[in-house]
Amino acid sequence: MKRILICAEGSAVHLKNAIVGFLTKEGYDFTDATSRDDLSYIEAGSIIGESISKGEYQLGIVMCGSGMGVNLVANRYSGVYCGLCESLHTARMARTITNCNVLALGGNIVAYDLACRMVKTFLDTEFGDTFPAEDVPRLKKMFAEMDTVDKMTHK
Repeated sequence: MKRILICAEGSAVHLKNAIVGFLTKEGYDFTDATSRDDLSYIEAGSIIGESISKGEYQLGIVMCGSGMGVNLVANRYSGVYCGLCESLHTARMARTITNCNVLALGGNIVAYDLACRMVKTFLDTEFGDTFPAEDVPRLKKMFAEMDTVDKMTHK
């Protein structure tokens, strides 16, 4: 089972609490890194970005009011592929197509029920899922190219 880290900026703590309840009920192995209710989006994004980059966790869920700030910050860390999602489809595609390892959500954008379904979809989807087997090598090639860009820009 993949280890999951979750963290929220102050304006998204309410959504994080709903997701924590859902993850607990569903039996996921996760850690809530929200140390206080007034984290800035820079702090929350950095907590997730650093932990994922170091390999301490395989997947992350990070939230702020819009999801944009934490998304931008988390993506500054090498090896972090954070996707800002607002639908089940984008949550699935973030894992399926681009192999994102962090899901960013907007606490003021996404309703609790939808967010929990998006989290489940993101966590339960694997890279290449729903694609024909013959397309998976192309997806892996594109991810390798993206990873190369990541390594060139994080020297």
